Amino acid sequence: MSLIRGFIAASLDGYIADRDNGIGWLAPFDEVDYDYAGFIAKIGTVVMGRGTFEVVAGFEGGWPYAGKRGIIVTSTPLADAPAGVAAWHEGVPALIAHLRAQQGTGTGDVWVIGGGGLQAAFIEAGALDRLDLFVIPVLLGDGVPLFPKTQAPPRALSLEASLALDKGMVRLTYRLDGPLATA
Repeated sequence: MSLIRGFIAASLDGYIADRDNGIGWLAPFDEVDYDYAGFIAKIGTVVMGRGTFEVVAGFEGGWPYAGKRGIIVTSTPLADAPAGVAAWHEGVPALIAHLRAQQGTGTGDVWVIGGGGLQAAFIEAGALDRLDLFVIPVLLGDGVPLFPKTQAPPRALSLEASLALDKGMVRLTYRLDGPLATA
């Protein structure tokens, strides 16, 4: 069965980008082996919001997800989208239903990339199956939060694995459970 996954790095104080939307603070950790190759080999579809798409599309070397199906959640048309990339205009609930309908068809896992807002929407809908969080030993003090504030009820997560990596990085792999049971 294919999974809908998050795979994201955050500073120790919970930011995915600095106050200028930059990720240059991650550069000192580029040579750390965090098994990206193993992860991306399982991915058949990448899903991201428009803001993340614009950042990724601007990377040197071109579109990094060639050969993967790309879905960009946006309300506006995509100009010059890479091959295999399409806009999704029908909202997150319809996208989740579309992705779930394809599970088990041999299309690979789905990676919800980048911005915490889109991942939070999948979490709130109970649709993110697994989250790999890479904690980077940097304190940014301010920036783009891992997850935006929400009115949704707290959710329970079960730690499936933890791994200490070079340079003080830690990989935490969680299975997302249902809403947190409260007394």
